[in-house]
Amino acid sequence: MKKRKINSISVKLGTLLFAIFFILIISIVSILYLFFVNFYTQDTIDELIQRSQAYAEVLSNHYDEALINHAGLIESTTSKMILVVNNNGDILAASERITQLSPDYLNEVITHGYEGHGPTIASDWKNEDFFVTESYIKQNDETVGKVLMFSPTDLVRQVVAFLQKIFIIIGFITLVISALLIYVTSNKVVQPLLKIIRVTKLLSEGNHNWKLNTKGSDEIAILSHSINQMSKNIQNYEQQRTQLFVDISHELRTPLTYFKGYVEVLLNEEVMSEEDKIKYLTLLNKQSGRLQRLVQDLFELSTMEHKGFTMQQTRISIETVMINALDLIGPSIEQKGIQLNVQLSPIPVYVIGDEYRLQQVIINLLENAKKYSPASGKINVLTYKKDSNCIIEIVDYGIGIPEKDLQRIWERLYRVDKSRSRETGGSGLGLTISKKIIELHGGQITVNSEEGKGSTFKIILPILGGKKL
Repeated sequence: MKKRKINSISVKLGTLLFAIFFILIISIVSILYLFFVNFYTQDTIDELIQRSQAYAEVLSNHYDEALINHAGLIESTTSKMILVVNNNGDILAASERITQLSPDYLNEVITHGYEGHGPTIASDWKNEDFFVTESYIKQNDETVGKVLMFSPTDLVRQVVAFLQKIFIIIGFITLVISALLIYVTSNKVVQPLLKIIRVTKLLSEGNHNWKLNTKGSDEIAILSHSINQMSKNIQNYEQQRTQLFVDISHELRTPLTYFKGYVEVLLNEEVMSEEDKIKYLTLLNKQSGRLQRLVQDLFELSTMEHKGFTMQQTRISIETVMINALDLIGPSIEQKGIQLNVQLSPIPVYVIGDEYRLQQVIINLLENAKKYSPASGKINVLTYKKDSNCIIEIVDYGIGIPEKDLQRIWERLYRVDKSRSRETGGSGLGLTISKKIIELHGGQITVNSEEGKGSTFKIILPILGGKKL
């Protein structure tokens, strides 16, 4: 069994909860104790007052010696005692047990009360031997005597002592049960937190071979789910980073291998004609251009993914963006023998965006369409307005994209057919950059494709005044 540290969260939480419960239980027990004692003593005094008033009322109506003596006999069967005196303090009748009390005490009680003082003479059960009340006997609106009632306080003290024992036992049992419940509850709360601490430590060390329990809907379950998701994201990021390094190394190795081979051939001047030199220098120039494009695209993508990246966004016409892009790439498409059909929106469509970046996306998509379309094929370019969005579609009828690759074409350096892509000179970053640019404009870019029949790339941009997607 693991020894718990004093400063551990479970000990702190358990101690705090126990202290709260202890204070709460002591407070409740004290309140109940005081309430019961006060209620019991007040109830005893009220009963005593009612009896003294009842005797005084009867004697006020029938003030004769026989009835006075009878009153003294009635209380002889109870724990209470009665004392009837006249105005001079002379005892007219008394319970038999009254004689056991000291004369000084009786004299003090008899002379203590006065009319208007109130019915209660003694109510301190802790320091007095009796509760004492008085009621006045009146004849023709004149006081002729009074009735004093005595009730021993030792019974109250016995009840209070019994209550103290009961409350102490109940308090102790409650504290023990509370301590057990707190222990179990704090463990239930703290153990998942301790596991989360251990897991986050493993996560910081790069260990992802674990999974937190996410059952329930409380804050700990939500936190566990977030940590699981974070771990998964980190794993994906690490895999992507590793794959990126592998891909970049592979992409760099190919042109560098060509460089080394061509340079070695060029260095062997004895067996090389001028025509061969031009051929190899041309190949070197082609490979250096490819390498330059790869580095440039990587730098551009890294810049876009930085939080501080900004674009020069202004009010621009989609028609202008399309025409400028088509002017740049259109001739090379037609040179390949591909029919280019352009149908721009008859209604002017304006967006807030970076004209250069949007033009870059269109050129990237048209360049891909040209690469993967056969000679004598065709490419359709359409723009139109739909609801509060501008739609741009670029449709080719080339080789298409296999369904298994559709979701991965947006990844860095991913190629459907690596050998074909290297032949066409692509860096494998064009679609990744295009997607990032469109998202920075608050839009979306999607693709539908069928292998052997072609692909349709659709760009959706919010028009000026429209809502971002």
